Amino acid sequence: MFIPIDYENWDRKEIYDAFHGYMYCMTVELDITEFLEKIHESHWKFYPSMCYCIAKTVNEHQDYRYAKINGHVGYFGQVNPHYTLLRTNSNHLFTHQWTDYNEDFAAFHKQFLEDKALAEAGDTLYYPKEDGLNNVHISIMPNTSYTALSYSKPDSFTHYNTPTVSYVPFIMIGKYHEVDGRVKIPITTEFHHAVNDGYHAEQFFHLLEDCCREF
Repeated sequence: MFIPIDYENWDRKEIYDAFHGYMYCMTVELDITEFLEKIHESHWKFYPSMCYCIAKTVNEHQDYRYAKINGHVGYFGQVNPHYTLLRTNSNHLFTHQWTDYNEDFAAFHKQFLEDKALAEAGDTLYYPKEDGLNNVHISIMPNTSYTALSYSKPDSFTHYNTPTVSYVPFIMIGKYHEVDGRVKIPITTEFHHAVNDGYHAEQFFHLLEDCCREF
């Protein structure tokens, strides 16, 4: 569901108008030591577990669910993780899949693995399943630990100057590694400055790390 806001009386209307179309990336190493211990003890898979924490963080905070639909600014009532996967018939070609967010992690994990298997067996860029704008896009580079990452997107891809555009952050997950006895992982997030300032970026990483720690 999309919920329009009272744009003319919105407290950040001036900021939205000034920074519409601007995007920026921020990479932070999160501590996932306890998170990894918990999923290994419970035999949960890493990717669906991390996608769940990302989706949970976004869904619990309206600031990360904004969009413009048919010219009206508002926010999604719920977003679903939309993630990249390698196809089983190729060692480098990828595909996309999405799974409905479910607060019940066990149910989400089960559905994620079923959706993942279907998409990986396909041979298209986007697995043929009904999709929508209410997604948080997630990608992963499981074999690379990095300190910075940026994206370059043409206007035709971001659609920022059209009547319909999602402002939900885009997330990249890197390879986790040990630092001084703790496990760290680089997470890169692309934010739309129209709706997310530096404050929101800082908060996002703190909230995601908290979600992983409390998993």
